[in-house]
Amino acid sequence: MIICSCNVLSDKQLRKAAEEMRADPNGKVPTPGAVFRHLGCRPRCGSCFPSVIDIIHEKTSEETNKVKNETGCQSECLKAAAE
Repeated sequence: MIICSCNVLSDKQLRKAAEEMRADPNGKVPTPGAVFRHLGCRPRCGSCFPSVIDIIHEKTSEETNKVKNETGCQSECLKAAAE
C-alpha cells in the first residue's frame, strides 16, 4: 500500500528501510526523515509522517520472539493475561 504519495513509497519499502537501519550497529535511529534519506529521497508535505512513525515502531515477529526469549517470562505473562 502506498504510504507516501509525494515519493510513491509503500509500507513494504518503509518497513524494510526501518528494519535495515535497526539492524545496522553503526546506523542511525530510524526517524521518518532518516528513513526517507535511507531510501534516497526527502519528505515533502509530511502528511504521511504519522503512518511512517507507526511503521517504524512496528516490531517484526523475529524481534517480538527475541524479547520473549530474552525475558523468559512468556509463560508468566500468558498466565497473568488469562486471569
